[in-house]
Amino acid sequence: MAITIVATAGAANANSYITLSDANDIVAGLVPDDDVVAWEAGSTSDDYRNRALYTACQRIDRERFLGARATDTQVLQWPRTGVRKPDTYINTYAVGFPFRITTDYYTDTEIPDQIKKAQVVLAVYLQNNVSGIGLSGLEDFENVQLGSINVTPNLLNGAIGADRVPPMFERYFTGLRISGPGNVAIKRS
Repeated sequence: MAITIVATAGAANANSYITLSDANDIVAGLVPDDDVVAWEAGSTSDDYRNRALYTACQRIDRERFLGARATDTQVLQWPRTGVRKPDTYINTYAVGFPFRITTDYYTDTEIPDQIKKAQVVLAVYLQNNVSGIGLSGLEDFENVQLGSINVTPNLLNGAIGADRVPPMFERYFTGLRISGPGNVAIKRS
């Protein structure tokens, strides 16, 4: 059965943050690596690309983002309320007293471009690497040992990230999520 993408912000039946047409526009600007070439080659159907977008959206919704969902009826994590736009400050020094810097927030109907781009990058990767999300993460190591901590990386495996996703996917969430793969808790025993 073919999948239909619903990319309406805040909808109760939404299953994507971006349409296939808009995703193709983003892909057209990416450097043509193996994944991009496979996406653009047309060897797969639009239904398969829609499935990749759907799966990428499901992966994004596993993240813990700042703020709260904008409505109780929306099914996806975005749009959210109370989330400041990263690196956007409005300087009021020129206006007069009081001199302060105010921040700009996403509206309750806005989905950040970073979220859309992350979904596209992951969908392009998944379309060419169908087992990308289903891996355990231990594939990156030849040996993992606890006693005397012996970790031997598999340098021939071409590991690309903590969750086996492209690093650019993770970077798009900077300033939008509560935590990420770079956060490690160290506890004293």
